[in-house]
Amino acid sequence: MNTIKLLSTAAFTAALIFTASDSQAADGRAVELMKTDRPIVVAHRGFSMYAPENTIPSYMWGKWAAADLVELDFYTSKDGTLFCLHDGNLNRTTDVKEKFDIENTALGNLTDEQLRQLDAGKWKAPIYKGTPLPTLEEALTAIQADGGMTLAEHKTGSAEQCAAVLKKLDCVNDLVVQSFNWNFLADMQKVLPEQITVALGPIGTRDGVKVPKEKMALDKEWVDSMLKLNVKGAAWDSRVTKEGIEYAHEKGLKVFVYTIDNMQKAQELLDMDVDAIITNNPALIWKAIALKK
Repeated sequence: MNTIKLLSTAAFTAALIFTASDSQAADGRAVELMKTDRPIVVAHRGFSMYAPENTIPSYMWGKWAAADLVELDFYTSKDGTLFCLHDGNLNRTTDVKEKFDIENTALGNLTDEQLRQLDAGKWKAPIYKGTPLPTLEEALTAIQADGGMTLAEHKTGSAEQCAAVLKKLDCVNDLVVQSFNWNFLADMQKVLPEQITVALGPIGTRDGVKVPKEKMALDKEWVDSMLKLNVKGAAWDSRVTKEGIEYAHEKGLKVFVYTIDNMQKAQELLDMDVDAIITNNPALIWKAIALKK
């Protein structure tokens, strides 16, 4: 319990923001991870089942649960700084209404100074009171230290902004970048072509045409569209098929599936040879892998 209390404090959060030089590692760690032939475990927004999502405590719990990748989401602030948050607005996971009497406002509407005043932890549990919203730079520095690795999901902001942070921290290809915005992925290919990216799906349109619900499963057409982006993987919801996964593998793509917190479903996906499972509970997925026949 004392350890958990320590994790909840802003002071501990600050202590985990190591210097960039501490987080540097050998080039291409993510390249090697993408070559592995065992299932990859991804901690969704950190170990978000037990700690406030997209905060340093949650990311650290994800690392301590031995997740191969710790996933996060990032938006750009009014001042152009990339901060970590999942939702389209700040209400659910911060005290923005209490602090500024604002409801349903996006992160991009607030300045850096305002965002740094928000509490992003007490909604989860009192012990996390005072936990701040981390910037992307702060989150990456904490996760990447001591061999950790990030799956960074773009929400808003340009490829140039993302690339600038990766270059500053010297972690290009020591992490993976993903997005539902395939235009952003195309821009990343232009700005930072060596960086490993993953296409999130399904998306609402394909090649400019609206996709009907019955066509949302990962299939040959989706894979062929992703190949144009030079991505190394597809991150899909549970609408995957054995045939779609096999075709992705034929084309050299890893298949990630989100967000799985059920043992039976995890085992079904493992039997279908998915390459990675994104979960709020990495311990559960490790157990599913251990029990796989």
